[in-house]
Amino acid sequence: MGARFLNSVVVITVALVAAAAVANASPASSSSFGVGVSAYPFDDASYNYCVADYPDDQTYNAVPDAKLELVQVVVRHGDRTPVHLLSNDNTTWTCDEVAENIYLNGADQPATNTTGAFRQLIEIPSWNGKYGYANQVWRGSCDVGQLTDKGKSQHRLLGSKLRGIYIDKLGFLSAQLNNTDEIYARTTNVWRTKNSAESLLGSLWPKREITPQTAIPFHTYPKEIETMYGNADACGKIRTLESKIVDSEQFQAFLKDQGPLMARLSGIFDVSGSDWASSWDGYMDILQARHCHGVDLPCSERASISGKSTPKCATAEDLTQVARNSHYEWTFKYRDHPLSHNYLRLVTGSLLGTLKDQVQEHIAGKTGNLKFALYSGHDSTIWPLLAAFQASNKNMLWPPYASNILFELWKKNDGSRVVRVIYNGQVLKVQPEFEWCDLNACPLDTFYKHLDEYIPESIVTECAQ
Repeated sequence: MGARFLNSVVVITVALVAAAAVANASPASSSSFGVGVSAYPFDDASYNYCVADYPDDQTYNAVPDAKLELVQVVVRHGDRTPVHLLSNDNTTWTCDEVAENIYLNGADQPATNTTGAFRQLIEIPSWNGKYGYANQVWRGSCDVGQLTDKGKSQHRLLGSKLRGIYIDKLGFLSAQLNNTDEIYARTTNVWRTKNSAESLLGSLWPKREITPQTAIPFHTYPKEIETMYGNADACGKIRTLESKIVDSEQFQAFLKDQGPLMARLSGIFDVSGSDWASSWDGYMDILQARHCHGVDLPCSERASISGKSTPKCATAEDLTQVARNSHYEWTFKYRDHPLSHNYLRLVTGSLLGTLKDQVQEHIAGKTGNLKFALYSGHDSTIWPLLAAFQASNKNMLWPPYASNILFELWKKNDGSRVVRVIYNGQVLKVQPEFEWCDLNACPLDTFYKHLDEYIPESIVTECAQ
């Protein structure tokens, strides 16, 4: 997840969040978590972690009798290498097509290239282990958690899909980006999210000139103040609330029920520690990253009674159950525990407030030519946003690579404004028992009223309480 995995995609074209809320407000949680993981209604028959669905210009329709004003896009990065390492890993990962030519600009205006171009290459020496770092990383040309060639292609396809809708079909965005005032781009300060944004925008506006003057500014926050995922280092209360959720009777019953699988896989992976005993994050990462590349799932050699070595391997059934356990874990934390509301305020409230402010400034005419805003983050960027919308069980599954949420702000002919929320190509569905708005065209005031429940007046104050 974000602070853990930092991966996901959301497209927001509307006014995203509302004003501050009462810190202790507590909407009802879902009743679906009254059952254990074996009986939980996942609605995951068509789930594919390896790549999200995309919006499609062939099925996309404009809001009737309305004009599009602003699109905000929040995305998860594309396919990446694992972030959890296994000892003696012989897997080969290649990232040869994900390379940047970089240079430094002078301070003069217009900016000029002062250094010439450079290219960074990841090198894993053939002597890996010879000088003391024995088999600590795989083979190939990829860093840990790096966007792969496949991940780059996923975001290039997403960019072309957005071009098909917002340029070719609607004529909303300029066909050629001659003025970067039309776009705002923000990414977490992580290689894979920046490369994902580059790939997406490179297809949304292909064949752009490569000059300092036409460079799209990428806004990044130092990780110490990052708000595109739950920043527990900046807000210790996030850890406190999560610990209370984990210590709850139901979550402990879930861990106990799935304990045998966790114990068997941790033995195969040769991992230990509190993180491996209380969360399915690492297991999901290790298995899904390999599954998405057709790589054999991990095995370990264990001596049998006869003295012969027999392999113990993770299976396809394990892959499926770990995914379900992960869906269950984070839906419980983000959406369905009585503390989820306060937890979400600290995890995603600042981002929601940022998105809302951008919309309000646009409506007030303070954003100039801005039409398109991109936020490139992680699964832990997208998942909390979905929870804040009280998304349905199907939409609360772990956000696949290149997940995208589109928030579109539309102004109707009568002067009123509505927001449409599209997640991975479909209008976002909320839980039937909490159907607070039709997100195909939600009145802006209603949209804000709901989201205001998750926006702190002061994140610093709430973190200190």
